[in-house]
Amino acid sequence: MPDDDPDVRQLHAEVDLGDTESEFRILVSGKFVKYLTIDAGLYSPDDMCFEPSFISIIPKLPPGDWNEGHISKDAATGRPHFAEVMKSQHSGITNLWHATRIDHLELQNRRKFARFPWEIPYLEAETTAYQWIDGHQIGPKFLGHLSEEGRVIGFLMVYVSGAKHAGPEDFALCQATLSRLHDLEIKHGDIDKHNFLIHDGKATLIDVETATRCSDKGLLDQELKQLEEELRDTSGRGGSRILPAET
Repeated sequence: MPDDDPDVRQLHAEVDLGDTESEFRILVSGKFVKYLTIDAGLYSPDDMCFEPSFISIIPKLPPGDWNEGHISKDAATGRPHFAEVMKSQHSGITNLWHATRIDHLELQNRRKFARFPWEIPYLEAETTAYQWIDGHQIGPKFLGHLSEEGRVIGFLMVYVSGAKHAGPEDFALCQATLSRLHDLEIKHGDIDKHNFLIHDGKATLIDVETATRCSDKGLLDQELKQLEEELRDTSGRGGSRILPAET
């Protein structure tokens, strides 16, 4: 883009290596978030993933009040251009149970949020789960809701320092925490060992977006019985996460 264009930062990239369009979340002039989609094959994945290259190759941003843009090849010139821009009302998290709300530009860590609008349902579910367990010494302390230009896209939580993922030797600690969750008639739904953080002589449960209300004692007991096997698992399952963003 020309030097006289506004400052642009690439916040997040979802680059597809096949024949599907790629998605980007960018920050313009330090305060405006815009979402871009780029047709497959227009740029190389390396250029799209490397911020300086990405900023230099995309077309000049169109003027006006818009937050979604689509870049494709201009049929007349063969060059990339903005085929469409629009102002969309993106959905946000609606269960705003905590009193604190913080803008996404104010903090750069200890937060979990939807990078793209289609990730909102995951964060909505996890926000609600944190409300269910608030004050019960099960998960990290929930500090407040994270907002982007008025809509809520995620949350902040206390960073658990000095923690390690659970192993077979931590069964008793994990069992105690999972039992407290079950006492609230909540099923976690994904109890692999990477979702237990061991620290200060206790286990903290994380990634509760799969949690559901469950009054069926049989299902809760089944999850508890599964715990020991999960802690012994060496497959690496659950060791890496794709979405949503957590920093």
